[in-house]
Formats: sequence, C-alpha cells, structure tokens
Amino acid sequence: MDEADRLFLITQATGGDPHALQRLIVEYHANLRGKLAHQISPSQRGQLDPDDVLQDTYVAAFKSISGLHFESVGAFYAWLERVAVSRLVDHERKSKRLKRRTSHGSSEKHSNGSNYQQLAHSLVSSDNRPSRMARRSEAVAAMLSSLARLSDDQRDAIRLRYLENLSVAEVARRLDKTQDAVNALCRRGLAALREAMGSLSQYLSRI
Repeated sequence: MDEADRLFLITQATGGDPHALQRLIVEYHANLRGKLAHQISPSQRGQLDPDDVLQDTYVAAFKSISGLHFESVGAFYAWLERVAVSRLVDHERKSKRLKRRTSHGSSEKHSNGSNYQQLAHSLVSSDNRPSRMARRSEAVAAMLSSLARLSDDQRDAIRLRYLENLSVAEVARRLDKTQDAVNALCRRGLAALREAMGSLSQYLSRI
C-alpha cells in the first residue's frame, strides 16, 4: 500500500467507511503492537497481552474517527498510537487493581494472539486458507478489527465464549443474560465476523 492509497483510505474512514479503517488497522497493527510491547511496564509483562489492549484501541477508533480530519498519513498514525497508549494505561491500572483484590496477586484471564489467530482462521473459508490470512500479525489484526465492528454485546459474548472458552452458562452469568440470548448473540456475531473477514481477506498477504 503506497502513500496515496493510505491517504484515500483515511479520507474514506473519517467519512464513515468502517471497511477503510479496518484496512488501515491491518496495515499498522504490527507497528502498534511493537510500540505497546515496548511500553508495557516491566511489572505488567506476562500479565498484559498487547493484542487485548489493541482490541480496545480499535473499538475506540471505530467509535471516534468519524468526522475527524488528518492532514497526513503521519497524523493519522500518531492519533491511532495515542489511542493505543491511552488504552494501555487503562489496562495497566485495571490489572493493578485486580492484583490488589486477589489473595494470590493473579489477574483475570486474558485472550492472547494465538486465540485471535485461531478464531480468524476458523472463520475464513477453505478457499482463502492458507493462501490468504497467512501471516500471524495480519490474521490477528483482521480478527481484532472485525471484532471492533460488532456491537458491544456481540463482542463480549464472542470474547467470553470463543476466546476465553467459557461455557454458555458461564457467559450468560457474566453478561446477566439468558443462555438463549447468549446463543443468539454468538450466532449473529459469528456471522458478522465471517462477513467482515471474508471481505478483508482479499487484501491480505499470500504465502
């Protein structure tokens, strides 16, 4: 992707095109992840997964980008990086609070990059796998950005059910919903993820 392509996508994204923002996220995911991995406090390493922080980053980006204006590609990336660093600060504060509340200093279970990657590959048709979605960073970026486009309820249900591998009953308890409601959220969420991943796969690297 060259500079002109990026500028075009930025214009489309600020105009309300979620697919354009998703392509930009895939483009910059590896750089953002490297930035966060470097900035995680030494005491938090091994407890915080940069991909979980980026999941919240991308949700915030989708919710706030419409109507913004960026004069350059660098300005757009700087904004996305600021959002990521802000979410990292939030995650570190939450992790510290959880450690103080538990007798053994453990925090709640987090997803990790391999779980995101596995879910991504499971949703891409066999026609696209493994020739597309080959690179781990792209697979994870595609999944994180697709999740960010879901409703909050759908995203929470998918995260708990398929990334944290909780039972439907436990997800229902966590979300204060019936099991039928959880099943419906997962069904609609997976369908939306499959559609988003399928449309994005044409832009990802081949082996």
